[in-house]
Order: sequence, then structure tokens, then C-alpha cells
Amino acid sequence: VIAKTLSTNPVHIPPPSAWGADPSMFASRERRLVPDRDENDIISELLSVASCINSIVKLPKIAYIKIESEDDECEVGLSLLEKNGATVVAEVSKSGIFADTEIKEGCEILAINGQCVRGPRSVMRIMKDITGQVMIMFSDSPSPPGASFIVKKHQGTGFGRKTDLESQDIAFETINGLVIVKDIAENGVFSESPISKGDVCLSVDGVPATSDDVATRALARSQSIVPMLVFSITRFRKSMVDFIIDEKYNRWWKKDSVCTLLWGDEDCTPVTLMFNKETWLCKAEGNEENEVDLRYMNIIIERVRKLLSESMDAYGTKPKERVRDSSRSLSVSPSGKMKNRSDVYRRALIKLDEMRENGALSAKDYEAGRRALAQVAIQTAK
Repeated sequence: VIAKTLSTNPVHIPPPSAWGADPSMFASRERRLVPDRDENDIISELLSVASCINSIVKLPKIAYIKIESEDDECEVGLSLLEKNGATVVAEVSKSGIFADTEIKEGCEILAINGQCVRGPRSVMRIMKDITGQVMIMFSDSPSPPGASFIVKKHQGTGFGRKTDLESQDIAFETINGLVIVKDIAENGVFSESPISKGDVCLSVDGVPATSDDVATRALARSQSIVPMLVFSITRFRKSMVDFIIDEKYNRWWKKDSVCTLLWGDEDCTPVTLMFNKETWLCKAEGNEENEVDLRYMNIIIERVRKLLSESMDAYGTKPKERVRDSSRSLSVSPSGKMKNRSDVYRRALIKLDEMRENGALSAKDYEAGRRALAQVAIQTAK
């Protein structure tokens, strides 16, 4: 179906130089349909957030356990999977060494004996080489939608102990109630991490980042390894553009906050999407005929930003008991009621992908189905 569409409706996309842009500052994007991909998990969780108003989420705490590994033949007993870059516990064996520990389904393994975890295979490799006492750093619950732990190891006694602000590894600022990454030292420990300027810092070493001062102090008090819970604004924007904007447009990202949409021949006028630093909302230049509809995108963006802002405010001013739990669990209660609404959207997204891949849906119907999901999520909250 895709090949036929391309052959009967050839589309010439002009290079960036044709409309006065520097090609070196742009990156093209190709989308490949893969049912059950991680992107569906991210989008389904964001749609779940968009369908809830006046809600807050609970931030995962950092916990530690010590166990004894008698020899390299002992059963670890953990079933792990990689979820959006995180090493998540899928199942704990009753006969393994973690059977009677606090590690349970949904926990994220962050470090083992001072070594940062880089995926399920690294956990098994590290555990195989250890005999004797094992120290595990993990989160006690899944990360909020769109957020992930960035774990870094410092060579000294701790982070952020320098008094000169310009020499710190990372600097924060507070914008509209959220702690934002303001700057990252070029040669600091976070320079090669997935963290980008503009990302939201939710916690540092398990301490909720209720202000930039709290985040800086928590970083200064941390020891050799520190987990930072970060909401990636770059990934969030790209997920929203991929989900909402019609596939007929080619995307060219300039920086992390500007995306140019191209479609048609050389005479077409590119539409430029620009995301506001403070409100996160998107506006379009060159969209005089309103071909690119941003209503659903901005509603979802605003609700996600509000959810994070109100959640951090709850940690700063309200009892922790009022903070509602957040879970990525895709389980169903005995009555058949969904415990997590994101599962409904996730299954719908997977079904759309499968139907598109099998030729049961045209490109037009596929895009219409995705827009309908966004509309349902938004209207459900009313």
C-alpha cells in the first residue's frame, strides 16, 4: 500500500537549501511502522495524562538493598525488560535471591555495587561477576509518563560542591513551577548524558525538585552515584509532532524547539513549528491556510505541563499522602475495569499500526484514527 501510494503520487521534497536553510543544522526523519514499539507506550501514557484533569503523580523513591550472592551459579531470579531506556523488573522469581526483598514488578534497577546499569544484559553481566555482598540501587515504583532516570557516577566525593556557579556540572532554573535544566558544563559528568537544556528535573537522588535551589543542594549532598529523574522535553515535543502531524509532511528539526514541515513540490511554503520555552505551547509560521491543526497538540501539551507542575507543587506544599500513585502497569482488575487508562490507548495504537502494516488501513484512515484517539482522550476529561 505504501509503495503504491509513493509510485502513483510522487512527492518531491526540496532540500533545506532550497528555502534558505543550513542543511547541516537539520536532521531528516523517517518513520517505520513497528507495532508494539516504545513510542506507543510513550504516546499512550501521554494520552492517559491528557484524559485526566486535576490529577497529580507520585514520584518514585530511591531505595537500596543488600543481598548475598554465594557463587556465580546462584539464581538471580529477575526477569528484566528495557522500557524507554530504563531497566524495568517484569517478574521476580520465588526461588531467586531477590524473592524476599523489596524489589518487585515495576521497579527500575539503577546501579549495582557502584556500577551504573546500562540495560538488562548489563545487570546479568554484573551479577555474574559478583560473589559476596551485593548492593542494589533501585526505584520503588515506575517513572511518571515521559520521565526516566539518568544515573551518573562522579569521580570525586560528590556533585555540585563547587561554589562557582559557572563551574558546576549542571545548573537549574525554575520556570512556572518546574525546575528546568538551564545549562550543562561542557566537560562535566552530564555532558554526554541524554539530558538536554530545557528538560525538566523532577528529582535528584530521590529528593523531589521543588525548586532549583533544592535540586542544586540535593546534587551537592549526593555521593559517588546519583540518579536524576528527568522529563525529556525534546522527546516529548518529537512524540507530539509524530503523533499529531500528518505523515505526509517531512520533518526537519532545527534545534530542539523548532521543526519545519515540508510537503509537495519546490513551490510549497514550509510550515515552521516553534515551541515556547515557558508555556511549552506550539505555534506555526507559514500556516496561513491552517492546514496544520495544532489544537489537540496544545491541549495535550498544556495538560502534561500542568500535571507535572501541580505534582511538584504538591510535594512542596501538601502532605505526601495526597500525592496519587503513578503506574505503567498494563493490568486489569478482576472486574475487568482498567487499572491504567493508558493500556486502552496503547492497545488501540498497536492495532492501528498492525492494520496499517497489513494494508487494512490507508494512510489517510491511519492518520484519522490517531487523531480520533487524541480527541477521545481530550474529551474524556470534560
